[in-house]
Amino acid sequence: MTINYIIVEIDEAYNNEEDGIVVNSTVESVKHINRIATVLEAPDFTILKKGDKVICHHNIFRIRNGIKGQKVRSNYNLEDNVYFVPFTEVFMFKREEGWEAIRPYVFIKPAYYNDKKVDNITLVGNSNNSHKGNKKLRGFVKYPNDDITKSGVKVGDEVVFSSHSQYEFNVEGETLYKMSTRDILAII
Repeated sequence: MTINYIIVEIDEAYNNEEDGIVVNSTVESVKHINRIATVLEAPDFTILKKGDKVICHHNIFRIRNGIKGQKVRSNYNLEDNVYFVPFTEVFMFKREEGWEAIRPYVFIKPAYYNDKKVDNITLVGNSNNSHKGNKKLRGFVKYPNDDITKSGVKVGDEVVFSSHSQYEFNVEGETLYKMSTRDILAII
């Protein structure tokens, strides 16, 4: 029998506070769902080990409103804050060495437009058609996987990626895009 999941534990299902201020009070907000967990058990044949931090799909820990309005934990919940997570829903792990993307995923830091100062006048960077000041479909490789590294892409490379491929994650206070290796189209 092959076991294709790991057992993880989270502190809280939602990250509703920032700097001691409540910024979310609903279960509908995808942005505030916790995505980081600690591995409790993992099969021996995986790269994951007990104690690793992992980044998972947000629906693993999502709470929803039941038919009668009661709060219901996700179908992945085993007990309290313990969940099982299919391998396909684990995107990155962290040990002492730092975060490492799991094939086929890579994490990209968005490229932003820069403002320029000319004669004490600030010229705002061209942000037409951008999202939050980001350059459209461009970013810098932050956490590559082993496949993309073998093809010559390295940390810090500016890349172009395909449309609708990026999913926004907050990793230790930094906004990153998760996408598949196949969505990286070119190095700039």
